[in-house]
Amino acid sequence: MFLDIRDYLESLERQGYLDRIKEAELDRLPLLLAEQAKKGKAVIVEKIAGYGCPLFNNIFGRREFLASVFDCAIERVVDVFGRRMEERVKPVLVERGPVQDVVMRHGEFDIRDFPFIQHSQKDAGRFVTAGIVIAKDPETGVRNLSFNRLQLKGADKTGLRMSPTQDLESYYRKAAAQNKPLEIAVAIGNHPLIMLGACCGPPRDVDEFDIAGSLRGQPIELVKCQTVDLEVPACAELVFEGRIFPGELEDEGPFGDFMEYYIPIMKNHVFHIDCVTTRNNPMVQVISAGSIDDVTLLGSPREAQIKKALTNINIDVRAINIMICGNYLTCAIAIKKQSDLEVKNALMAAFAGFKFLKNCFIVDHDVDVFNPADIFWALSTRLRAEKGLMVTPNAMGFGRDNYGIHTTKLGVDATVPLEAWEEFERVTVYAPEE
Repeated sequence: MFLDIRDYLESLERQGYLDRIKEAELDRLPLLLAEQAKKGKAVIVEKIAGYGCPLFNNIFGRREFLASVFDCAIERVVDVFGRRMEERVKPVLVERGPVQDVVMRHGEFDIRDFPFIQHSQKDAGRFVTAGIVIAKDPETGVRNLSFNRLQLKGADKTGLRMSPTQDLESYYRKAAAQNKPLEIAVAIGNHPLIMLGACCGPPRDVDEFDIAGSLRGQPIELVKCQTVDLEVPACAELVFEGRIFPGELEDEGPFGDFMEYYIPIMKNHVFHIDCVTTRNNPMVQVISAGSIDDVTLLGSPREAQIKKALTNINIDVRAINIMICGNYLTCAIAIKKQSDLEVKNALMAAFAGFKFLKNCFIVDHDVDVFNPADIFWALSTRLRAEKGLMVTPNAMGFGRDNYGIHTTKLGVDATVPLEAWEEFERVTVYAPEE
């Protein structure tokens, strides 16, 4: 198992899945990283003009990367992920870790000296996009991990966007009710399984470090922060420690989001940083919203959740893909039908399994859900629209939705009538029998 992100990157390089770029300018990086993503390879930019540390990106740029992380065949990733996601391995506290090799107190650092980038043309500026925000419930002490964008606003200050339904927002409201700031730490450059654990969205009494330990198969090592009452991954590349004060809101954005639209300027929270700790010679990670890197990270736990929802009602799921469209709002699921009637149950279970899911296609087990052309082939040759469409209005969907675009679910049954299966056998290329 990989020890940390550096060990993981070395593994990708040995497999031919990582490129190194010797030198680049910061404002050239967004286009460079976009081109790199098309190649399906991770990348390390070793030297960035005017900055003192390298940058890396696209560590989830292929599904094969997850197979490497879990040491299993690619078709078994969703099963291994789903099983481990339900288990728990508690973290362990260690006295020191590489992430605190360098400690910089307030006045000794400028976060703008790290090579965070502006990702989209109309972004408000440079953003931290790959940081895991760590906080504790002010009432219960339960830790929470989440990904939140942070707009760089000064030497020791960022904006911070929280979703109204996020655990982090709940923690903030509890702290504000006590007229206290919420202490947070932002860890950047984490073990890939800590990152995946942070995306699982478990019940609020579950510590995502427990899930990350289960995904990894061994406890996550944590160290105490220097200035806040929190623990952070000992082998992260760098950590920002600080506070969010009650009632302090500032303009933040625009920002290009995962749906490839711009989030407009809005009032968001402000993060005041008191301390920065790093490894010796740290590396900065960036993730572009809506990239394969981003969608694989956020979508993989959702695939496991949806598959669990279907298998719990005895649907024979053969494959699932929630990353068809470059986001995680549309899903295709291949099943081996036992009854024509179970497809509707499968669709309802899928929507219940992940509330943001908007469109779901159920196809037969002979359809490759990882090939969009094959999905459209099934829609073209097997969908009976008068029977196969399930439209469910007034349901909860993706939250940032001023026009009701995500409140109706579309389920599609593009499967063959069970009694007519032999008539729908797919053509294969002739080959003489041996």
